Amino acid sequence: MSITVERIAKTLSISLQETIKLLGEQGIKVSDAKSVLSDRDLNRLNVAIQRVKNENVQTSNDNAEERALNNLEYYFSNYKIFIDTCSLLHFASDQFWLHVVPIIQKTANKVIIPIRAMEEIKKHCTNTDKPELKKKAQSALENLNRLISAGLLELRGEETDNFADNVFQVVFTKFRMTHKLLLITQDGDLAADIYNLNNIKSVKANPVYVKRINKYGYLSNFDFNQNQSKERVGKSKEVSTKKIQEEETILENETFALCKKITNISDVKLPVSKIPNAGESGYVFSGEKEVEIKLIEAVASGGEGSIFTTNTPYVAKIYKKEKLDKRKYEKIKLMLSRDIKCEGICYPVACLHNNDKQFVGYLMPKANGKELQKSLFIKPLFLKNFPTWKKRDVVELCVTILEKIKYLHDRNIIMGDINPANILVVSPKEVYFVDTDSYQIEGFPCPVGTINYTAPEIQRKNFDSFLRTLGNENFAVVTLLFMIMLPGKPPYSQQGGESPIDNIVKMDFSYPFGEQSNKKTPDGPWRFIWSHLTYDLKESFYQTFRKDGETSTEKTRLSVDEWLSKFKYYLDLLDSGKLGKQDKMSEELFPNRHKKNPKVTYVKCTLCHREVPEETCRNGICKECLNTGEVYKCSKCGKEIIYSNYQKYIKNVKRHDVCQECFEYGNEVYSTYSCSDCGRLFEITNRQYDFYRSKGLNLPKRCNQCRKNKQSYSNTSSYSSPIYSRTTSSNSTSRSSGSLCFITTAVCEYFNKSDDCYELTTLRQFRDEWLCYQPEGKKLITEYYDIAPMIVNKLQELSVKDVIYNELWNNYISSCIRHIENNEYQRCKELYISMVSYLKKMFSI
Repeated sequence: MSITVERIAKTLSISLQETIKLLGEQGIKVSDAKSVLSDRDLNRLNVAIQRVKNENVQTSNDNAEERALNNLEYYFSNYKIFIDTCSLLHFASDQFWLHVVPIIQKTANKVIIPIRAMEEIKKHCTNTDKPELKKKAQSALENLNRLISAGLLELRGEETDNFADNVFQVVFTKFRMTHKLLLITQDGDLAADIYNLNNIKSVKANPVYVKRINKYGYLSNFDFNQNQSKERVGKSKEVSTKKIQEEETILENETFALCKKITNISDVKLPVSKIPNAGESGYVFSGEKEVEIKLIEAVASGGEGSIFTTNTPYVAKIYKKEKLDKRKYEKIKLMLSRDIKCEGICYPVACLHNNDKQFVGYLMPKANGKELQKSLFIKPLFLKNFPTWKKRDVVELCVTILEKIKYLHDRNIIMGDINPANILVVSPKEVYFVDTDSYQIEGFPCPVGTINYTAPEIQRKNFDSFLRTLGNENFAVVTLLFMIMLPGKPPYSQQGGESPIDNIVKMDFSYPFGEQSNKKTPDGPWRFIWSHLTYDLKESFYQTFRKDGETSTEKTRLSVDEWLSKFKYYLDLLDSGKLGKQDKMSEELFPNRHKKNPKVTYVKCTLCHREVPEETCRNGICKECLNTGEVYKCSKCGKEIIYSNYQKYIKNVKRHDVCQECFEYGNEVYSTYSCSDCGRLFEITNRQYDFYRSKGLNLPKRCNQCRKNKQSYSNTSSYSSPIYSRTTSSNSTSRSSGSLCFITTAVCEYFNKSDDCYELTTLRQFRDEWLCYQPEGKKLITEYYDIAPMIVNKLQELSVKDVIYNELWNNYISSCIRHIENNEYQRCKELYISMVSYLKKMFSI
């Protein structure tokens, strides 16, 4: 078949002029679009294209090497580093020393080698039975002697030490309390033994780390097998070696280049004659083959386009006409140029075209499950969607999500917009990532982002104007992990906080670590959940989110690999029962008290039945219960009164009928009169005045004493004002659970939404967990409770209620939900007040 210049231009998605110029640069002369290329010309063009591809792969390798060197510098800047005999004899150890010598000189942090390890290497130097090992040992010894002479290594230990492994056990057990320690070894057994020192929780110590030399002379993690013995993780060297080999096998055709500049490809609109819809077809072209893809039914739609089921196992994303441009098309083609296949990541598998062979979208694997944002981040919906889940399930969910992100990062794919709305959950082990076409690939930036998941250093930037780094991405990853472990709670949410962006930029983290705290931890269950996290996880979160923390900057944040290691360890603690043995409530999603201190005696509160420290109780009642109680309304002014359990059970005070303000007002003097009998002055209080008027009686003309002395007034005396009593009223009322949501409920019912829909559940949680704790919050809720039923009744009577309901939904309720999702609670409050004011004015209330 003849290949023309016109066809090459179409295949490369460039203009005819650019194509002719490209061919000219390769020495291929053509006259016009219809010129046919010879086999020799085509060969020359293919060689040029392959050369460009090879340059891209080299760029990717260079970036991976830069990242590995940065990791080495981080380790040598922060840890005391020990190395084992087997790593000293590793085939890539020469490369390792080439990499680390400049770093040792820069950081002045010598590598520590046990004397016993040197003795073992010297012994191998004379091993005539294993000539290959002998040769390795002689080469290693020569290198080590040179490094020792140069002052880059340090020998430690005693001549009486038995084995190097024993030395590491003793040293790491003793010094992990005062130093950060890292061991380099190829021995899976030794690695597991040292790593398992992190399981010892009887003392507070720094976590220890274990690395191995990989085939490139850099350091890699051990991927411990969770199915092995809990006491001896990684016991089988064969399994560990196999896992390590699998971990390193990332082919070149799977990896993208890491770029530092945004692509210069234009975002000019593509010519599109027709966008296919449900019942119509799209086409996949493979060489000369054309495959028809039938679009069956639209199952979702968004700002960019719609998702359709098809006559294949895949679904199709069809873009809106105005969203189709050259840059998007080139990005999808670039994504398809690599072999990216990971279960649960809905990555493009083929471009889709219309009848005129114009790009309109792509095919991708089908996703299942419920949005992380709407299924886990609101407690009532969490319990409804996953009623059997425990703490173990959310930890395993984190492991599953981290493994998918690791897959992407290992291939130089940066997600960019790590958004819980784009993660669908079926189970702790089954998760789907969607909207993958927004991922940052080479020079194509991720054009979107979410405030809570945006690192401080890139807040308030236009996302399509720069390329994110892995450091930026690592902030989003740890934020997602935090909000899964504390379901739906952003790390910078706090009492009296500013806007979400300001809180993130200031890095004013409010959860305590040891004695360090800003005393702004949010009210509610969050402090209890935080208390039950492992020490290692709390420290890692604190050091990442707190300003000037050890891992709080773009270059020092923990990687996905490091978080994966921590969460696998957490899962092991839960599965082994070690956390439950310390405190059974640590296995629960929503604990209702702080984690137990082994040195404190606990009792059950007689009211709430929670276990609490005995010293914080009064008469068997916990502090929280003493400060709560019965809420009712003042019989005079309607103001809420709290009859606390402290008043009831500790002070034995009777339940008052009126509030303190009304009580004091009642005792104030209304007026002073002269007694008609004795002439003495006597006072009438506000309370007495109200009493006589309520009975339809005239105010008394005699003082109290004269009234008692006059038997002729005995009948009148029976009407003397009662001694003021603040006893209970039998008809006191409590606030309805529906206050603040009457109007929203009516609107949701109009749109056929259930009573436990996302919007109603979100607003109720906003009312109960934020608004009621604000100044004037309870007063505001009470006001709405009084007038909302009247508003709803008048709405129902309107002939144009359809218009009003749509206006309320679009202009107020939807916006309130967005404000809550972005933690803009004050703006939500102001908008809701505006809505009620609008309705009050409409109905003249």
